[in-house]
Amino acid sequence: MHRFLLLACALVFCCCCASAQDELTLVMQIDSDPSGIVVSGSGTETASISFGSVRAFGGTVPSGVTESLGVNSWTLNTLIDVKVSKGTLDVLDELSTSYTLTAQLETADTINTWKWNSLTLSTTAATVTATGVYNSTPSYSFNLTVPFSESAGSIANTIEMTATAN
Repeated sequence: MHRFLLLACALVFCCCCASAQDELTLVMQIDSDPSGIVVSGSGTETASISFGSVRAFGGTVPSGVTESLGVNSWTLNTLIDVKVSKGTLDVLDELSTSYTLTAQLETADTINTWKWNSLTLSTTAATVTATGVYNSTPSYSFNLTVPFSESAGSIANTIEMTATAN
């Protein structure tokens, strides 16, 4: 028999930008995707989402979120957009035609699985894309998988993303 799991889930995004050239400034923002959950702070570099109180069996999930049940776990999935653009322009800015985007969890989680697209996140930065296009707004799939063995309660973490000019 499966028991009901009631979880309060929250996720914070923290963005920073780096450059091989000190003069190049990149600006990153997290945006709500039209098909995804509403992002609090959309359009800024520090944004968050909250799934609210959700259950593996029964209940409802927020608009823009899908829930799927597996044999031993359940997954919440939504789309989130990330836009990286060039800030202050100078001659060196013209040399950078793309950026690399990495993501990592701020706090280790040995129970739940956090994914950005198909990339499983950990506290080590992993490359999301090595050829990001400036001023585009790609959609990324965010997944949180929770095992049925997880106790009811709150789940929260921060995804740190870094954009580096190529």
